Amino acid sequence: MGILRKFFIFSILYIFSVLVSNAQESGKKSKYIHPTIDSDSVFQNAILSQRYVVIDFWAVWCKPCQLFLPEYEEIAKRFYKKVGFYKLDIDKCQATAKEYDTKMIPVIIVFKNGKEAKRYVGLTAKERIVLDLEKIMETK
Repeated sequence: MGILRKFFIFSILYIFSVLVSNAQESGKKSKYIHPTIDSDSVFQNAILSQRYVVIDFWAVWCKPCQLFLPEYEEIAKRFYKKVGFYKLDIDKCQATAKEYDTKMIPVIIVFKNGKEAKRYVGLTAKERIVLDLEKIMETK
């Protein structure tokens, strides 16, 4: 009975993760956030695509990441004309996630001219990110 129970639990968890993944991927596409980065090679192109780029390192299974998405969307809506906004799936871009030491997610990294300018680990207030982004954009 123990094996059947474990199999059942595993099956339910797997189905749930697939449903969440499909919901996020097939959900409404953002007007302000570029499609999710799902390969390490695309990452370098993304951070060099504009002078200012913000990357949200996340995972489908991460509840705090899901909670932060509406906030990220609002920040992107405010700055999208001058800043590139991306999401990076750490499960699909493991080398990049490791390189940027994203053990705890969500991690938001602001890049300026391809270099890290600011980092936020965990849920961060939208207002703080907005203020910091404005300061980063003011400096030459």
